[in-house]
Amino acid sequence: MGIDLHNLGLLAHAQDRGASFARTVGIGRQALFVDPPELEQLRALRGLPALREPAAAAGAPRYFEPLMQEWFGAQSVDSVDASAYEHATVLHDMNLPWPEGQAGIGSYDAVLDFGCLEHVFDFPVAWRNCVALCRVGGHVLHSLPANNLSGHGFYQFSPELFFNLYQRKNGFELLGVWFALKADPKHWWKVADPAAVRRRVTLRNAHEVYMLVVAKKLAETGPLPPPQQSDYAQSEWLKSGAPAGAEAGAERGGAARALAALGLLDLARVTRARLRALRESGLGLSAPDYQRVVVAELLRRGSRS
Repeated sequence: MGIDLHNLGLLAHAQDRGASFARTVGIGRQALFVDPPELEQLRALRGLPALREPAAAAGAPRYFEPLMQEWFGAQSVDSVDASAYEHATVLHDMNLPWPEGQAGIGSYDAVLDFGCLEHVFDFPVAWRNCVALCRVGGHVLHSLPANNLSGHGFYQFSPELFFNLYQRKNGFELLGVWFALKADPKHWWKVADPAAVRRRVTLRNAHEVYMLVVAKKLAETGPLPPPQQSDYAQSEWLKSGAPAGAEAGAERGGAARALAALGLLDLARVTRARLRALRESGLGLSAPDYQRVVVAELLRRGSRS
């Protein structure tokens, strides 16, 4: 659990989008995993003062409280953990609903889930706790594994989940979903909403990918129902005729029949699958489902992209 370069950029972009961090809570006490040269680059880009951190022994963890206070205006910074080993300010197992009467409900301007919920078995309970801790008008930020991180935690997450959780009918405005590749610190990839493009937005590549999410809480809506995947929940998908790509598939039918007659159809399919895997294994993600964002430009101008 911690703030790396991508998560630091997400904090800055959320701030540009109107997020307040006056009262912040981290799900897990967030360590700081940004090297001094990268911190200096962001400081210069944003015109921030030098970051002052308390002296610590060599190799000791650096935590997020000074960063949040000095660069993001936090007046109080809490953290929640099931264990006291990192000295979180609140001890609570996120597998369990937040206790009634316990301080925190509806009181935080920002809830930071940077690498926590993938480790919590009962994700729906943990997510509802995050939502409950956030005040109306506050923001929930996630940074979670999306691809090629199997074994890191219990789960890897699909953008589909958060496009459906953070809907206006549930009392939220979703400000953005991006993919961030660990191997590419300079770019994000803005993810298309499956409901908007009316198809499943999928990903196949050979790099570790994290998903970044910012959502604003607009209202308290009471118990939140479980979401349904877009193409099952929206009946117009079923009424709109053939799925995207069906026409191209029909055009290829003659070629497929010819290959089948020669006994080469299976070989052609295997070859195509292998070529596709090689083509999609790189750092670039395909448009229009993904739009590349230059992070420095996004943060320099306070863009709303």
